[in-house]
Amino acid sequence: MGTPRIQYLLILLVLGPSLLTSGLELYCQKGLAMTVEADPANMFNWTTEEVETCDKGALCQETVLMIKAGTETAILAMKGCIPDGEEAITIVQHSPHPGLIVISYSNYCEDSFCNDKDSLSQFWEFSETTASTMSTTLHCPTCVALGTCFNAPSLLCPNGTTRCYQGTLEITGGGIESSVEVKGCTATIGCRLMSGILAVGPMFVREVCPRQLLTQPRKTENGATCLPIPVWGVTATIAIAAAINYSLFLKRQFWAWV
Repeated sequence: MGTPRIQYLLILLVLGPSLLTSGLELYCQKGLAMTVEADPANMFNWTTEEVETCDKGALCQETVLMIKAGTETAILAMKGCIPDGEEAITIVQHSPHPGLIVISYSNYCEDSFCNDKDSLSQFWEFSETTASTMSTTLHCPTCVALGTCFNAPSLLCPNGTTRCYQGTLEITGGGIESSVEVKGCTATIGCRLMSGILAVGPMFVREVCPRQLLTQPRKTENGATCLPIPVWGVTATIAIAAAINYSLFLKRQFWAWV
């Protein structure tokens, strides 16, 4: 996304009288970005050179969804017109520190070029999400990627996290149709990285996870981390145990008859 607000002053000068006489037209910055950054506070530029003329009754909007895993952050951001809604600024931390962090921001506003944020640090203090101390036992595969993670190194987890997360966020709307794969440490139970919130501005988010594990990882007597047994594994174990018990019962009955 490109150069700052002086661009729009030039547009206003070019449009001149037609803009003043219309009085009802709303002009918004327009842009779309999907990227993964190691330093989003400084490297992600949220400005755009494009301008969109909105229909009557519409608002300007700017929306961003950030997913941080390890040292990298996936960013899905958009600016433009939105046909309906109420003027509001919404900031949500869906998945809290420590471990995996998910933050969303949306701004609906009714003045021309009011969707003019150019930096993510204007609404979020990134130093707040820095992990302080690390666990000595729990490791999790950790990655975030647009599409699929091709490399997910097993990293030490921050203190306060209790389990490994693996899931995919399927995102549509506002010109975006993409998926983000996420793996990492968390204290959140189940498939709730988005804390059950399905919409972020014009974006709709569907969270998809593999079959969930029954219990959180626990430590053995020697300090190692013991991963939980999947549901199918427990079911299979119960079925096998039942079959063995039934077999022993039949044998006892057979010898009783003899």
